[in-house]
Amino acid sequence: MRGRRGQAAVRVPAAVKSIVWGVLGMEIPQKRRAQLLAAAAQFLLGSAGLALITFVCFRLGIGLARTGFAYVVLVALASLFGSFTVSVVLSIVAAACLNYFFAPPLFEFRIDAPEDIERIVAFLTTSLVVTALTTKLRASEARFRTFVDHATDAFFLLDEDWTVLDVNRQACDGLGYSREELIGKHKSDLEVGLDHASMQYLKQHMAGGEALTFETRHRRKDGTSFPIEVRVNQFEQTGSRFLCLVRNITERKQAEDELRASEERFRSFVDHATDGFFLFDEHQAVLDVNRWACESLGYAREEMIGMHPRDFDVSLNEASIARIGERVATGETVTFETLHRRKDGTAFPVEVRARQFRQGAHRFRLSLARDITGRKQAEKELRASEKALQRNEAYLAEAQRLSHTGTLAFNATAPVYWSQESYRIWGLDPLQGLPDRETVLQRIHPDDRARVNAETEEAVRQKRDFVLEFRIVLPDGTIKYVESTGHPLLSTDGELGEMVATLVDVTERKHAQAEHERLRQLESDLAHVNRLSIMGELAASLAHEILHPIATARNNARAGMRFLELSPPNLGEVREALACIVRDSDRAKDIVGRMRDHIKKAPPRTDPFDLNEAIQEVIEMARSAIEKNRVSVRTRLMDGLDSVLGDRVQLQQVLFNLILNSVEAMSSVEKGARELSISTNQGQANDILVAVQDSGSGIDPEHLERVFAPFYTTKSTGLGMGLSICRSIIAAHDGRLWAEANRPRGAIFQFTLPVGLEDS
Repeated sequence: MRGRRGQAAVRVPAAVKSIVWGVLGMEIPQKRRAQLLAAAAQFLLGSAGLALITFVCFRLGIGLARTGFAYVVLVALASLFGSFTVSVVLSIVAAACLNYFFAPPLFEFRIDAPEDIERIVAFLTTSLVVTALTTKLRASEARFRTFVDHATDAFFLLDEDWTVLDVNRQACDGLGYSREELIGKHKSDLEVGLDHASMQYLKQHMAGGEALTFETRHRRKDGTSFPIEVRVNQFEQTGSRFLCLVRNITERKQAEDELRASEERFRSFVDHATDGFFLFDEHQAVLDVNRWACESLGYAREEMIGMHPRDFDVSLNEASIARIGERVATGETVTFETLHRRKDGTAFPVEVRARQFRQGAHRFRLSLARDITGRKQAEKELRASEKALQRNEAYLAEAQRLSHTGTLAFNATAPVYWSQESYRIWGLDPLQGLPDRETVLQRIHPDDRARVNAETEEAVRQKRDFVLEFRIVLPDGTIKYVESTGHPLLSTDGELGEMVATLVDVTERKHAQAEHERLRQLESDLAHVNRLSIMGELAASLAHEILHPIATARNNARAGMRFLELSPPNLGEVREALACIVRDSDRAKDIVGRMRDHIKKAPPRTDPFDLNEAIQEVIEMARSAIEKNRVSVRTRLMDGLDSVLGDRVQLQQVLFNLILNSVEAMSSVEKGARELSISTNQGQANDILVAVQDSGSGIDPEHLERVFAPFYTTKSTGLGMGLSICRSIIAAHDGRLWAEANRPRGAIFQFTLPVGLEDS
């Protein structure tokens, strides 16, 4: 019996050894090597524990039941460190040890007592159940640890003093510590934003079972910090415990910052927009506005939020607002004009564009309001400008009709535009459209056609202005005289675009010029007749003037003859007598010459001459009439007077007529002096003023202008043409002749003449 037991004892260690070496000797893939090594270590430690418990219990004589309990404890502990398979093997080995060393007969794998069998089966069952439960618990803990370690949030388990009891891998990675370094640290060692007072405040709120969520910052091992969101909950587990779930919200904060910056940019964009932005809810209440809307209406943003469109819209009533709402509800963008009322009560026009959009289950309406005060003013000015343009076009057409001026435009090939007056001048029908070149040429007089065509083509070719005068022959034979002026319109590259020309119907002017020439000739004839009449009246005095130098010359000749008869002859006296004869002959010749100049019929001349000298000559011509009527002459002729440009004979005729009229007016004066005053002065308007003043009976103030009318006279033998001709002569010299009353009596006739240059 003892030999068999010893043999069994030897066989048991050999069997265990065989199992161990079988496990260790397996072909192990590289990726499972660590797991197998851990299982081998577990098996060796468990086997050593079994051997120790077996030795101690066998020596102390402890029975099968209590030894089996010790084995169960050992297997349970081994299950915490290894795999389930190793724990099962250890349980079987332990059952074998109970049979071999503690169940009679000893040292044999045989059981005689039924109760020992029950005890060994109960041990093995209990050991396997404990092993299975322990393995499942450990696997559950491993799965939970894996779940916790792979969570995207950090887990912190804190005690009641907020000391770290455990953390997950995310907490370690986020803070840069190992798990061992974090366990035992106080929460304040990791916090940047929480102080002691804040932590106590959080504990007080969590004491009532409330879970708190707040944001703070964590400090890493390297000193940097990052924003986090913390959710803390308190629970009881052998005292108060706090579970903190910490989420890194750096990206969220960056997104929030970017969103905030985007919102600020959008708000800045909206606030700096030139249009007003109004956001309405479903009930047409203002939810938000931009700065322009506030500034344009004069309200603060807070004042506008909650307003209804009728609170600031003048033109819209409830029905209008409802109609707009129905249209935008269909997705239509509605544009309309209305009036907005400011806070101070004033109103201004706006253009509104309204559109509806959805955001979730809610509907909103966005309205963009644009101040169109400037546009309305521009439209008003444009309408006024259009009306003014229409009036101007009507005025221009009427002015062209009144002035007989037409406008046309043409290019190198064809006409482009003809005004209504152009059609009338050429005798064409505007309903027939623009006339072609051949039609226009056929209306030009045959004698002018070639010249007009050649000059027009040359002006177009050279791109220059042109001025033409030609005749038009209408179908009824009527001849019109036309003056045309053209100007080229060039493009930016210097090419001819169009030629713009004006046509002036000068037929009436041509007829008027002919009539004017006929009247001028008649006037010249009348002036000549007037001079002849005056010369006839002065014939006696002029004869006296001529006889006087002749008689003097005769006396001087006789004296010379007597001096020659002396012995010896007095040649000096003879020479002096002959000189006197020459002087008297020249005097008689000048008198006859002046008479001939005034009598002869010659065309007007324009020459510079000395007006003072001409006045002195006229006084000498009228000397006999002056002396006959006992008139004293006084002259105030300005020295250094500028020359006058004109016809000397005609202007002397004016002075002669005025002097004779004054002398005749004073001939009937019996009381008082008969004084004739003639003066010249330089005027301020680059002209010369001549005044002839007498002390005669004067002119009725009512007739001061009438005396210049043709055929008006106060003389019984006068024609009434003298002063009329005088005014015409002065007017032809660009001067003015008028009469005034003299004080205390008499009349003053004055006229102005423009200054002329002697070298002109």
